[in-house]
Amino acid sequence: MTKSLISRRKFVGGSLIALGTAGLPACGGGSDIDGEPLAEGEGEAAAAEDARAFALASSPSPTALGVVFTSLKASGSTAGSFPFAATVLPLQGQVPAGTTVVSPDDPKLAASVLSRWTDGSAAVVVVAGTVTLPGAGEFNVRLQSQALSAQRTSITDVRTTPLTGLQVSKLVQSVRIDFGALGVASLANFDTPERVWWTNAQTICARYRVKAPQHATLEAVIDIQAFASARALVEVVVENSTMLTATPAKPANATYSAVVTINGTSVATVQSNNGPEGAHTAFRAWYASMWVGGDPGLRVTQAHADLQQHPLLFKCDRAGGDMSGYASDAYLPWRAGRHRASGMGAGGDHQSIGPLPLWEAHFLQTGDFKAARAVEASALAILGYNVNYRDSATGLVPTFDQLAGKSMQSNWPVNYGANDKMAWEVAHHPAVGLMAFICRPSPVFIELAQKVAVTAGTWSTYQGAQTGVFGGPYQVRGRAWCMRSLAHATFLTPDALPWKAAGKTSIQQNVTFLDGWRMNSKFTLGVMCDDTVAAPMDHDPGVSGFQQALWQHHYFTTEIHKVASAGLLTGAAQSALDTLADWAAAQPVRWVNEQANGGWRYIAYKTTLGDNASTINSTSNWGLERARAGNHSDAPGAVSGTFFSSGGTPTSYTSYASDASNTGYYPAYFWSALCAAVERRVPGSAQAWWTVQNGITNIAAWRTARFATDPRWGAVPKTLPANQT
Repeated sequence: MTKSLISRRKFVGGSLIALGTAGLPACGGGSDIDGEPLAEGEGEAAAAEDARAFALASSPSPTALGVVFTSLKASGSTAGSFPFAATVLPLQGQVPAGTTVVSPDDPKLAASVLSRWTDGSAAVVVVAGTVTLPGAGEFNVRLQSQALSAQRTSITDVRTTPLTGLQVSKLVQSVRIDFGALGVASLANFDTPERVWWTNAQTICARYRVKAPQHATLEAVIDIQAFASARALVEVVVENSTMLTATPAKPANATYSAVVTINGTSVATVQSNNGPEGAHTAFRAWYASMWVGGDPGLRVTQAHADLQQHPLLFKCDRAGGDMSGYASDAYLPWRAGRHRASGMGAGGDHQSIGPLPLWEAHFLQTGDFKAARAVEASALAILGYNVNYRDSATGLVPTFDQLAGKSMQSNWPVNYGANDKMAWEVAHHPAVGLMAFICRPSPVFIELAQKVAVTAGTWSTYQGAQTGVFGGPYQVRGRAWCMRSLAHATFLTPDALPWKAAGKTSIQQNVTFLDGWRMNSKFTLGVMCDDTVAAPMDHDPGVSGFQQALWQHHYFTTEIHKVASAGLLTGAAQSALDTLADWAAAQPVRWVNEQANGGWRYIAYKTTLGDNASTINSTSNWGLERARAGNHSDAPGAVSGTFFSSGGTPTSYTSYASDASNTGYYPAYFWSALCAAVERRVPGSAQAWWTVQNGITNIAAWRTARFATDPRWGAVPKTLPANQT
């Protein structure tokens, strides 16, 4: 690259945000690398020059083809050729460094790598191209890697010359949000975005922001995905969320009737008084969108069977059924979608609770586009909850580095809302963002994942400056969901964003804290407890002995296994994470192998770990502890039989075969944790798996009844022990 190009490299607001094909920096106007303001029109010319220069210097001609590693499934309702953008999550090594993604079915398909695995291979990729449908139905687009040669011979290659903000300007002339008395927020120049999330020869995703003139914190965050064809998707998120992270102040309520107009077409009218508290209160947002050039009516997603192999997801034990119940799901401002609008922290196994909410698990299980519709609609509904934070200085969701020392209990503002309508609760919160981004790539979903992680990381005051550690007052299940959400957000965040490194640091700090249970000699049975190692909480002081809900440890086991398997950390930090995950996963293995009389089939709401919280004087194994505690009245005399579970009373058990209450989920939670142990090859896991497969007399019927219609916990090990099924 020439010196003049280096000196004139343009960054948007001083930020280099995403990588395009083969390392293309996503950039636009603003200021040059030395901070010198650009002259009028220079940003547009520089962006075009940069695109050509990087195509010449960094996008060599593709050569050798790799094997087809996955496929996309395109579904539409009409015949024709339509542009698309889709998310692809290659497994580590499938798209090595120095390669890109191409398709034998679409010669113009182009790819942008947002993030990479630690070995340099692509981890999160947005591909874009054109699919031709002969009519209503589905069409597969195969994907394969392609090596890049050392030199480029042409700068006009349709697959390697990335789009710039000029393509946005060709398609979008105006975005206008009329807030009435609060003024009009409008945008008419799209040449120089605030930042570019990704760009390639087929699509560019650009960010813009405009404020309401008469309200200090009300603004429209606009993301536009423009295609090389004559179509663009304009997404508008209206937030009352901005504040300086260093000196935060809760935004004031906003009252208005807003009309969103795009290219002169009215898209949506939203009343603030329909919000959860009768106004647009702090940290809430809503969404509107429009396709310029017409909605192609197309959904394109990666093959669900391949997604099930991803370490942050799971292989489904049973096939799914009819997804028609999701066909009418649609986003509406201030509506909760399929989440609980109030009482998020209420008891019971709600469909939003689990590794994934039910509708997201159904999409993973089936790949059905109706389920994908529900995933997108309910993810957007989270904008109405009190989790939306944006740093006014950077224009981004604040990082954990910025949040050091901030807590909702002291110096980080929160809005719980009247009657707790659409209010967040850490111990029961749903997964948000990752699966929606898989269903449709959009910066809205990246930032929703980050916002949820920030909310969890500012919940408590634990460990002072190490904000982001899910500490002392947390329930074990809260730690499970917080670690899951933190991992999802960290994985999904583009490598070039500062949030990525801060998220990894937060994961590492959490591992250090959580490892205290493994390191403490009094937790001989390998169970994590609520609150702190020094002062664990007894789940039921009214019952003799120290009580803990093992199913919450199973939650944690299931999630920490995925976090560790995703390989987000490196070196000693990753080794510590793996060690913690192995320790957690040893519990379900020991539970089976140390109870020779079949007592492992009895899975209670609460289980005795010792005499009291101050000593937790557990015995050395589960067989001895269960015999000593005597905490189930019908200790099995037979090694085999059905699963049994109990509700609130640890001495009253019901056979799972006839139990239709929520207590029936406890064996399912245990099952998921055991699958994690088998995947991790924890010592003794093969024996435990064999015992369960042969000891539960109705195992096939149980797995079908429990996991075909509700796959949230319905994992099966991606690789089974030798000679076992």
